Amino acid sequence: MDEIASPHDAFFRESFGRREIAVDFLRCQLPTALLDEIDLGTLEISKDTYVASDLRSAYSDLVYRVRHRDGPLSVYLLFEHKSSPEHWTLLQLLRYIAAEGDAYRKQHPEARNLPPVYPLVIYHGQRAWQVPASFHALVEPLPPALSPFVPQFTYSLHDLSERTDAELKGDVLTRLVQLALRWIFAAEPIERLRDLLGLIEQVQDRATAVEILESLLRYYVQGTQQVDEGDVRALLQQTSTGEPIMQTFIDRYIEQGRQEGMQAGEAAVLLRQIERKFGPPSEAVRRRIADADSETLLRWSERILTADSLEAVLH
Repeated sequence: MDEIASPHDAFFRESFGRREIAVDFLRCQLPTALLDEIDLGTLEISKDTYVASDLRSAYSDLVYRVRHRDGPLSVYLLFEHKSSPEHWTLLQLLRYIAAEGDAYRKQHPEARNLPPVYPLVIYHGQRAWQVPASFHALVEPLPPALSPFVPQFTYSLHDLSERTDAELKGDVLTRLVQLALRWIFAAEPIERLRDLLGLIEQVQDRATAVEILESLLRYYVQGTQQVDEGDVRALLQQTSTGEPIMQTFIDRYIEQGRQEGMQAGEAAVLLRQIERKFGPPSEAVRRRIADADSETLLRWSERILTADSLEAVLH
């Protein structure tokens, strides 16, 4: 797993990390028999879901904890997000389940049993999900005499990719997030984004609508590689209802784009000045300049006029 999350992973966590989306999605997707056993009103994100990047490979995308309807038993709902088929998904899930068990033991040192884990894979890629569905299918050959000694489990698959055209259930916010994932690989992302903006206007809580809108636009710019900031601004202006809170967001989005453009220009000028005076800058210097704010860039641009070393410019 990459230390830097992909746009798909980031949007997935931002969206399904919202409790209201998770509860509504699970209410629509979990088997009836399991829903009858748990109390979704107690659902919370496991605190072990988000860990340091160097430990990220040992944890799933999202883990929820929910109480059993009759008592203190906790059931863990493990979400794993995939934007492309991965043959070793079951091995990943086994590692995640083991990591969750270790975390539970540390939190409950007196426990002699582990809570059950329900693994759910959410997929929205372009290719068919042709991945082993049971752990025994990964072990070949598997002589019958060894079968009892090899772990055996499966997972629930929610394939919402466009090619399946599966029904997407839930409230408007839950359907919007699933459609955003389904359409991210569409041939006409601008038109799909226009449809999604129409759904956002149906979200009753306007603060939530603005948060989802910001996340959605960032996802489609970064995730499609076909939508740029200019496309987004034009689309926002075309679809704006004139509602004050939405117009405020549009103004802020456009102003942010202007500032980012100006800042990028300032950084480019400074890099040219450095190259002419001190030679080609290293990648570390380029990154430092790219991350600097406008005030810092201005200060460095002034220093380079009299500085006799790069260190004197950037100190």
